[in-house]
This record gives sequence, structure tokens and C-alpha cells, in this order.
Amino acid sequence: MEFLNSDSHLSLLYRKAKESFEWCIQSDENEFLKDELSMSFDDIVLIEKDIKIVFSKRVFEEYNIEVCLLLSAGNIEVGKYLYIENDKNEGIDDSLILY
Repeated sequence: MEFLNSDSHLSLLYRKAKESFEWCIQSDENEFLKDELSMSFDDIVLIEKDIKIVFSKRVFEEYNIEVCLLLSAGNIEVGKYLYIENDKNEGIDDSLILY
């Protein structure tokens, strides 16, 4: 098990999370999200919050990486987006929470 704690690796994870967020809000399946937010998604600024490594108690060799982005409009935090990938660098889940 090896973790790359370099600026380029962290930047790659944040870039993947931002691309996944864009796919999420532009997906036809998620058209309803536009009704839940009182502004255009074009007005949202993504802020890189943190990256966490989560281990499973049952299988310690396997882990997930959680990348959190804050959604901001001006000085107001309007939500957060969580991108999750496994130890094989595969995106496996995401979560969008609007406040």
C-alpha cells in the first residue's frame, strides 16, 4: 500500500472530483437538481476542501479516497460534493448535498 502525497497527485484527485461534479449536474437523470438550487449552477464556485483516506475494518488492504468540494456562491456556502474512488483509482460513488 502506497500513498502519493504530492501536489500533482492531490491536484489530479481534485480535478477528477470537479469533472465528476460537472458530469453530475449536466446529466439528464439529474435535471431535477436545477429546481432544488435557487440559482444557476454556473454561479457556483467549487472550493477544494479536503481529501480523506478511509480504510475498511474488515479488509485493511482496501481503502477508498474521499474528495470533498464545497459549493460556494459569493460568500455563501450552498452545498458540498463528495467524490469517492477506490484503491484502484476507479470512481465508485459520489454525493451532492445542497443546503
